[in-house]
Amino acid sequence: MKSKQAEVHFNDKGTPIASHFDDVYFSNDSGVDETLHVFVAGNDLLTRWENWQAPYFVIAETGFGTGLNFLVAMKVFSEFRQNNPSHPLKHLYFLSTEKYPLPLPDMQKALDAFPTLQAQANALKTAYPLGLEGCHRRHFEAFSTTLDLWIGDVHERLPQWSSPISGLVDAWFLDGFAPSKNPEMWTDDLFRQMARLSKQGATFGTFTAAGIVKRGLANVGFTIQKRNGFGRKRDMLTGTYSEEKAQGRDFEGPYYRYNRRKLSPGDEVIVVGSGLAAATATLALAKQGLKVTVCFDDENLASGASGNPQGGFYPQLHAQESIASRLQAHSFLFSRAYYNQVIASQEGQRIAHNFCGVVQLNFNEKVAERQRKLIENDVWPSALVHAATPEFISERAKIPLPFDGLFIPLGGWISPPDLVTALLTLAQNYGQVTLKPHHRYGDHEVMQSSQGMKTVRVNFDTGETLTAKHLILALGAGAVNLPAFASLPLRPVRGQVEAIPSQSPLKPLATVLCHKGYMTPAHLGRHALGSTYGKDDLNTDVNTQDTEQNLQTHKKAMLGAQLVEQLHHDGTARAATRLGSPDHQPVCGVLTHFTNLKPHYVDLSLGKPISQASPIENIPVSTLCCLGSRGLTTAPLAAELLASELTHSPLPLTKDLCHALHPARFMVRECIRGILED
Repeated sequence: MKSKQAEVHFNDKGTPIASHFDDVYFSNDSGVDETLHVFVAGNDLLTRWENWQAPYFVIAETGFGTGLNFLVAMKVFSEFRQNNPSHPLKHLYFLSTEKYPLPLPDMQKALDAFPTLQAQANALKTAYPLGLEGCHRRHFEAFSTTLDLWIGDVHERLPQWSSPISGLVDAWFLDGFAPSKNPEMWTDDLFRQMARLSKQGATFGTFTAAGIVKRGLANVGFTIQKRNGFGRKRDMLTGTYSEEKAQGRDFEGPYYRYNRRKLSPGDEVIVVGSGLAAATATLALAKQGLKVTVCFDDENLASGASGNPQGGFYPQLHAQESIASRLQAHSFLFSRAYYNQVIASQEGQRIAHNFCGVVQLNFNEKVAERQRKLIENDVWPSALVHAATPEFISERAKIPLPFDGLFIPLGGWISPPDLVTALLTLAQNYGQVTLKPHHRYGDHEVMQSSQGMKTVRVNFDTGETLTAKHLILALGAGAVNLPAFASLPLRPVRGQVEAIPSQSPLKPLATVLCHKGYMTPAHLGRHALGSTYGKDDLNTDVNTQDTEQNLQTHKKAMLGAQLVEQLHHDGTARAATRLGSPDHQPVCGVLTHFTNLKPHYVDLSLGKPISQASPIENIPVSTLCCLGSRGLTTAPLAAELLASELTHSPLPLTKDLCHALHPARFMVRECIRGILED
């Protein structure tokens, strides 16, 4: 999971050189001009953008390096948008791979040589991800651009890119060190993946004219053209993908996420829910130019599990590279960058928060062993999590604590109600977002026109009926017992959180403390202290038994710490029901009656590959639910995934992580085991 960083030195002209490959990252003559010649002009981007009718354009790159190609493309596209404000092409996606990411100081030094790119370079420096393998999505809204930086070997990353059957990529920046220096990259596997991912008419540009590249690309369906190279290079290659039927494409069976009708700017979507899932989904859709109506039960937002005044924000990491850990790590890192942008965008509307770090205390031998393995296995970058001594913890907490443990420096706490309100306010700034309180969801019906177009009609307890091209049910615990969710194994869990008055010696607490429960620094004179877990309990009345359980949990875990020995509590607390799933992962994607689909997948029990099974039919209904107690960590990236799926834009997660969130996963597992009846 933790990537190896590049080893870089600089020549006498200040050009960075990769020590491992003994090759320059860009031309000694002019890196910017090289990118403009080889990649921008090589793909005829300006002419193609002028004639483009889709809302977004996708560039894929092999070798992020210093980020120079990305910065140039982002600058050129931003200038195109400024010069053509009413053009239908609104957004650029830039997907890039990098096996050995540069350390941030080396990247900064390399980019300092390009003063015309300083605005773009500063934005990249602020958003530059940790060296963790997988996809890191970053939005650069001032430049109408989204970067997906896929850290890892290109031969491992590209197969994890999900693609519509019609293709994903519009243009390739075929970069990377020269074939003579880096033959491991320039292989038939690379060219086959390019064919799998390319749309009809996709182009490429590359600085090299090596025969292995020319032959490899021609063999998979690209027509090849030689052009004049840049600087001292005589020739370079460009080309266009013209294969009638793409090679190696599959539907990913029931996990295929592009099978539903593509939503376009101006299309109407109904989102039902009032919490974090609904708010993040609404913002993601609004950014895509969709018209969203948000319907919820009560007068106020965040009436359910998202209503707690404070929520701890941190990932649940394991000592192994499990799917659960990878989801947590990538969701957390995306969410932190996401929250930074949301908080910075607020004008006069404060989101109470404190990214003060999170301490995971070592409070018994079992926890000590688990934490020891996590550090020894060296899976995670130290900037994400590292070991902490009692002295370090006491200094960060501002309270003496006799425990060692782990420290998550990017974590902290956020006010979920403030966040939900801010997200929906921000969504309204992007376009047509309407809030409808006092609209309790009743049921829905999928309708099909004589032309075969599907819409969905939603009925509310007010007697009002709304119609849209798509419906997203983000109801949290409100989904329990609804017929629409009957084939999903939902797991409601009651949780009570105490609001302890700030008092000595607890008052100075300056970081979030976690053990079997958690404790936060003060907000509005109170500390959050929680939480209980009552399975299948929908009662949200505060009770004294849960209060006593919370207090005893903290006293037992922090035995010997002065701050819990004599806690005064006035009984202020809040209870809500979280919604989870059996595998503790969110549920994000199509919502249908999966039990009725089992007969279509009976062959999975006989060993039929998932990729050869049929996709789920086009259903204009989705869900984002089962966030459990990690909604602050997982909701933003899950919402991003759902909006990307519905607009047929690039997905921000590897295929296996997309599968791990898919609502069909429970049905698929049962079919594989031969469980065909409930």
